Amino acid sequence: FFGTTISAEHAALVMKFCERPPKGMPAEALGDCRNALLLAATGPAANTDAVRAVIARLERVFESDDPPPSEDTERNEFHASKTLNGRVAVKGDLDAVTGEMLLSALSGLSKPWPAQDGTKDERTPGQRRADGFTELLRRYLDSGVAGEEGGERPHVSLHVNVKDLVDHADCRVREPHGAPATDEGLFAVDGVAWTEWMGPLSITAARLLSCDSIVTPIVLDANGAPLDLGVSTRTVTKRQRKALVARDRGCAFPGCGAPPSWCEGHHIVHFSAGGPTDMDNLVLLCGCHHRLLHHSGWEIEMGADRHPTFIPPRQVDWERKPIPAHNRAGPGAA
Repeated sequence: FFGTTISAEHAALVMKFCERPPKGMPAEALGDCRNALLLAATGPAANTDAVRAVIARLERVFESDDPPPSEDTERNEFHASKTLNGRVAVKGDLDAVTGEMLLSALSGLSKPWPAQDGTKDERTPGQRRADGFTELLRRYLDSGVAGEEGGERPHVSLHVNVKDLVDHADCRVREPHGAPATDEGLFAVDGVAWTEWMGPLSITAARLLSCDSIVTPIVLDANGAPLDLGVSTRTVTKRQRKALVARDRGCAFPGCGAPPSWCEGHHIVHFSAGGPTDMDNLVLLCGCHHRLLHHSGWEIEMGADRHPTFIPPRQVDWERKPIPAHNRAGPGAA
């Protein structure tokens, strides 16, 4: 097979098999097995499934009491490491059954969501899987089946100074049209929120997380020692969420309509800026569009019919014409 050209992916499969062959395979059989794999990996019709099928057959031929490598859970690895830029790098190697569970769980959560007018979902497959994985984690933590850690059910804990939330209360900061940027505005240092695992988090992200959360006020002294602990309250109650689902029927962002189980309650005027937690100041948004509202020039207004309307930024529509919520669009829109 000298001079044979195969893809890097197929070469990696062959090398991995040769480095860790089935325990029941005699050493003298390695050469023939390698040639069989190279034959399957060669030619224009070669594909990854064919190479893996040959590996599976070889594993069955030399089957021992030990599971084949593809099903050996002792080889499983999963790494989640904080990076220098404040993100998390994920890398893993999972057995076939665990992989099947992961892909099955992600399948429905990472499918494309075309817009209402038929516009193609612009997210790449990798971005859709990442969004699906985020949704999978959110549902798991919301389910309450994760046991306890430190006497509490696992959840995302965020520590933030209420002054920072109030000072940055708008969903976005936008200079008046034509206003010049200043050095102070470009380089001013904002307040910082803190999470238990990842450390510093922007105030914008803190506002997003606190829109639909359980808030516990803590009074600290000048040295950061707790003086008083207030009563924990949910910013969007279960009753209000049911009412939001009845009104918005899913993500209200125009053209989305993601199911209610994918959505969170969003304060049109953030509660730290005096916005009330009532139906006229709440809207149901999926995670993707909730983030968009907090990081862009989109605005929401509550109409006279007590349904939300969305105001696009000028780069989307110069005239900024209001757009009805997803379930209010079309011939039946009010």
